[in-house]
Amino acid sequence: MQLPELLESKHAAIVDRWCDLTLQVYPPESARLMIREKDRFRNPVGRVTRECLESLFEGLRTGRPPEEMVDALDGIVRIRAVQDLSPSAALAFLLQLKQAIREELGDDVSTRVPAEQTTAMHCGIDRLALQAFDIFVLCREKVHDLRIGEIKRRTSVLLERMGEPARCGPCDNVNGGCGE
Repeated sequence: MQLPELLESKHAAIVDRWCDLTLQVYPPESARLMIREKDRFRNPVGRVTRECLESLFEGLRTGRPPEEMVDALDGIVRIRAVQDLSPSAALAFLLQLKQAIREELGDDVSTRVPAEQTTAMHCGIDRLALQAFDIFVLCREKVHDLRIGEIKRRTSVLLERMGEPARCGPCDNVNGGCGE
């Protein structure tokens, strides 16, 4: 049997298991709510997570290149990049797909699927993980830039209230003359 057909036969079970594994990074009560609540307005994180995982699984199952799955990857990574998660915890969900497949397919993979198909699937997951890391880093940089900008604005306001002109740290110019 070919791996895509085997994955299709267990599609719902694999995605459900992957979603469960992905949401385990959250506190148990939050994870249960994200799994149970289907309303996109009451549970936007759970809904986006599920939709992105569905899309990523379908893309991997059908052999789409990782570049074509950027939107789904971006959706879930952006959410995790702004949360208080370590990079490894935020991106572990991709590698957990391997676990979900192994748990749901069991011995079927090793006995019924050619090894090169399994290896190709694992390589596709690994490429997605690398792409997710790039997205994650860009998102975290943006968050830090926003925080630094806010700190600069607050400092400037405080200095103005105290009667001091705002100065640029790197060049000491009044009102940030160097553009930093």
